[in-house]
Amino acid sequence: MTEAVDPEHPRPDRRRDRWVSLDGAWAFSFGEPTFDRTIVVPYAPQADASGVGDRDLHEVLWYRRRFVPPARAAGERVLVHVGAVDHSATMWVDGVEVGTHAGGHVPWTVDVTDALVAGADDHELTIRALDEYRSDQLRGKQTATFPFMIHYTATSGIWQSVWCEVTGAAWIDEAWVVADADGTLHVSADLCGAVDGASLRATVHVPAGPVDHTGAPAGVDGRIEGIRPWSPDDPALYDLDLEVLGVDGAVLDRVHGHVGFRTLTIDGDRWLLNGAPLYQRLVLDQGTWPGSLLTPPSTQTLLDDLAVVRAMGANGVRKHQKIEDPRFLWHADRLGVLVWEELPSPFGLAKLTGALGDAAEAEWTAAVRRDRSHPCVVAWVPINESWGVQGVHHRPELQAVVRRFAAVTRRLDPTRPVVDNSGWGHVDTDVVDVHDYDQDPDGLRRRWTGIAERGWVREPVAIADEAPDFDLRRWLSFAQVDDPAAVDPGELMDMVPNVAVWADGCTPEPGTAGPLVLSEFGGVGYRVAGDPFGDRFDYAAATDAEDLLERMVAQIRAVESVPELRGWCWTQLRDVEQEINGICGADGRPKVDLARLRAAIGQPPV
Repeated sequence: MTEAVDPEHPRPDRRRDRWVSLDGAWAFSFGEPTFDRTIVVPYAPQADASGVGDRDLHEVLWYRRRFVPPARAAGERVLVHVGAVDHSATMWVDGVEVGTHAGGHVPWTVDVTDALVAGADDHELTIRALDEYRSDQLRGKQTATFPFMIHYTATSGIWQSVWCEVTGAAWIDEAWVVADADGTLHVSADLCGAVDGASLRATVHVPAGPVDHTGAPAGVDGRIEGIRPWSPDDPALYDLDLEVLGVDGAVLDRVHGHVGFRTLTIDGDRWLLNGAPLYQRLVLDQGTWPGSLLTPPSTQTLLDDLAVVRAMGANGVRKHQKIEDPRFLWHADRLGVLVWEELPSPFGLAKLTGALGDAAEAEWTAAVRRDRSHPCVVAWVPINESWGVQGVHHRPELQAVVRRFAAVTRRLDPTRPVVDNSGWGHVDTDVVDVHDYDQDPDGLRRRWTGIAERGWVREPVAIADEAPDFDLRRWLSFAQVDDPAAVDPGELMDMVPNVAVWADGCTPEPGTAGPLVLSEFGGVGYRVAGDPFGDRFDYAAATDAEDLLERMVAQIRAVESVPELRGWCWTQLRDVEQEINGICGADGRPKVDLARLRAAIGQPPV
């Protein structure tokens, strides 16, 4: 077992000069704090890369290591950051409890300064994680017990990087950068610590020299001349420094990042980027890798995945049921890859109401606040395929839940569109997106051409026809339901895409609903040599790589011939465990010639 420490800062868009990685070997144990084994952080114990590789059910996980903070002066603060820990956690430093956290997909920062033993050369950091196998928890594609159809091995405990930074008496928690294509800049920051009298300075480094603007932390406004707008074809970025200034003008905190100036709007049924029509060609990206599960094996792996997207002629990804590592968004900014960001859903038939709804709102709020400064992010997706709101088509109380999450998202970020409930059962959305795994190109073309005028209703598809081996009882077992008769038929209806695009009473007038995007289609499987998984899932099976390429080209061409569609998302980027419908195998190697695919589909529609 080796200490795998990525040299890149874990949060490159908010990096400080004085930091030290705490990734690598930690003492570890399940259940009780015996610390009788070693784990490699940031990999989950279920992942082989962690050195543990234990996929049995363990709800309580203990971590401990010694650390040395960067050198600091009197009055400066020591922060410990955990990128993500699933699902809740408590932290101790030198035996003193310093913080608790809930939410398995969002960051956690603790000021540990006051707990540090004075004069000690190093310090002890202990974390207890709790990942209960319960339905009313945001799990995304993780299974609680066994891999099933399109769900994968769980990831428990710490699964993103841990690091330590030193800052001044006041520091930036989160910052929000809004930068328009005309050079207009607005920056606001949430400060912690001794903030009385503090101000915020934002410096943009352009070729003519640095330009800075100073104001209150709640809002710094300015205009930067001579910038190039950011777009997938020209992902122009400029270095950005944000500084907290004390009352005497001294710099208390400085974080480095970048800024991309771009304006995203919706005009009727079209996306506009910097005033020009934008057709989105996306790839569904589960963000799961063999051996490391939800944790990227390396920054290079992320770069390789993004390179596949661009090489095949696509311009973006729909991150599915995962809040991705910040390094991914940083490099998507750099490479001009659009990103739809999506909140992981609860498990089974759990509802986003009550305590679970409040917890989900808090976690989604943290995710949006973390990522809303990235120019690559072009859509927010709080709910997918009615997971968490099954029955939304006919139950007003669940439609109210969808409206709640749409409103929360718009309040957090009014600059991007909201996809309220991806796939079907829309209630209050800026983008109408639909999922359709019909393998007949002509069927795809017929179904979606003129759909608005026909009333947003799909051709009926029987549940048993969704997949040749569809097993209702197995699905209900997966959903933690023993008695099929106890399930509301409307909830079953919402479990497969055989329903109306809009929920009852929510159908808009044609032409007023926003862009129409086929945000899941394809799913053609082809098993490559060396695939170790015995079971398999796909929506159709290609006979070989040439057949896979021909099927992709035929379906993409058919979809792009539908005049109403403003984009698509092909399922999916990589094979993941038993789901073998990737453009690439689980190892990331493309199954098809990407240059041929790019040439065959040509330029996207205008």
